[in-house]
Amino acid sequence: MDSIGIEATSRSSGDVQNLSLPLVLGILCLVILIGIFSSRSLRNRGLTVHHLFLKILFNRAGREFTGFVRTLDVDQMRLVMTEAPSRGEVLEFNLSSLPGFPSDRTLVSGKVAKVEPIGGHSHNYLVNIKLDVPKTSRNLQDSMINYIRHLHA
Repeated sequence: MDSIGIEATSRSSGDVQNLSLPLVLGILCLVILIGIFSSRSLRNRGLTVHHLFLKILFNRAGREFTGFVRTLDVDQMRLVMTEAPSRGEVLEFNLSSLPGFPSDRTLVSGKVAKVEPIGGHSHNYLVNIKLDVPKTSRNLQDSMINYIRHLHA
């Protein structure tokens, strides 16, 4: 007996003759859009360093306080404080008080964006700060970028 030559095909066999051109183009556009949005979010992340516990000195209402940096980026910071600042309050941070910071007497101001009590108690607070690093001060930006890269290593 000779073989008849029946060919079995299924939807998973790679036969794409039933797919229309608009459907294929739609899927291609969707893949491209997802790629663009995901790469943009990766670029916007920056050099953020998480899970730190670095001591920093800062001025609040003319008095010097100590806090502990938990997250650091060029334009934002999260730190633990023992007193809750009000949202929108401006604090002045002494970056040179961070261990191993490459510049001496480097001050930068930051605005309080969010305040959360830690563990439901009013003893410690996790504070989100939006740093005001002047775009014209290239030395300060370079110092911060080098410090953050050093922390990543």
